[in-house]
Amino acid sequence: MSLNAMDIYFEITHKDTLVDFLLAEGYNDFYFFACNRYGVGAFLISAKEQVSARADFGVFKLFLVQENIMSLSSSIKQNLHGKNIKMYTYGVSEL
Repeated sequence: MSLNAMDIYFEITHKDTLVDFLLAEGYNDFYFFACNRYGVGAFLISAKEQVSARADFGVFKLFLVQENIMSLSSSIKQNLHGKNIKMYTYGVSEL
């Protein structure tokens, strides 16, 4: 079976919302990593973010078949729009 990785990047404040959403959709095997988004511009809201040029983000990593990735990404776009969520997918092979 060919699997693809799906990375979902989001503002850390939306972590619980995304966990609840993924579990409600039947996805119960995924990974979480804390990370930072670096840059300048409108997404740096708080004073801490403006001084450090970074915002607190998180990423969920899932390993799914392509059909499930397309379904999940559509569902996220429909139900969680406006939450500054970015999604990426790429092929992987288990060793």
